[in-house]
Amino acid sequence: MSVNYGKTKVVVCGSNADLGKTAAAKVAEKIKELLEEKSEVRMVLAAGESQTSFNTALAEEPGIDWKRIVCFNIDDFWEPKMPVKFTCGYQTQQELYEKVNPKEVHLVQFDTDDPQAECDRFEKLIRQAPIDILCQGIGTSGHLALNEPNMTDFNDPRWMRLVPLADQSKKQLIADPNFKELGYIPEKGINMTIPAILSAKYSYTMVPLALKKTILTKVAATLEPTESLPASILLTNPGLLFVDKDSCPDAWMQK
Repeated sequence: MSVNYGKTKVVVCGSNADLGKTAAAKVAEKIKELLEEKSEVRMVLAAGESQTSFNTALAEEPGIDWKRIVCFNIDDFWEPKMPVKFTCGYQTQQELYEKVNPKEVHLVQFDTDDPQAECDRFEKLIRQAPIDILCQGIGTSGHLALNEPNMTDFNDPRWMRLVPLADQSKKQLIADPNFKELGYIPEKGINMTIPAILSAKYSYTMVPLALKKTILTKVAATLEPTESLPASILLTNPGLLFVDKDSCPDAWMQK
């Protein structure tokens, strides 16, 4: 079953596991298609509980020539004293990169002493060539990556920024099984901005789990893009948004 949210097509899946497999199959199909046209594919991936079923399923997709794929993480915390096992980069390494061995993997340096220099470094990397495929989630605050409500510029001239985390995001993340043992969530992150996200040629947004239903219901009711709800920018962006029966707003289930 599918509906539309502006220019984004919404795909309603039966479960989190089904969502992961369905989204992974779609992304794998696009990767193979692009690799028939060009020598290298550049893709952005995300971390967090909602991305686990997708990342895991993508690692199991057959026939992908990962030696021709360059991977970037969309964001990470900035916390020089934090153990690496609580980073977004560690999660994507465990769930995907170490299983498929891409041509290149670029992670945000979470423990840098100079976060602005890290923003500059990472921005230079992602601007070197177009982003072909972007895979992301939506947070319970309505953020994309760590672009938070009322702290986001849809026309930001920068592609990477040091950003504050909203209180709602910290509440969500401290309950996330990937991060909860840390006991706290850092105050800031290093993050791809909305213009960088929108630059991707093909976009896939994975949002399973019941804890996302409230924010997706708000997204579904928002029919004009607003910086008070960054995920609403999907109205303008052709792509696929995958939800499961637990996260899907009632309005979308009824169509």
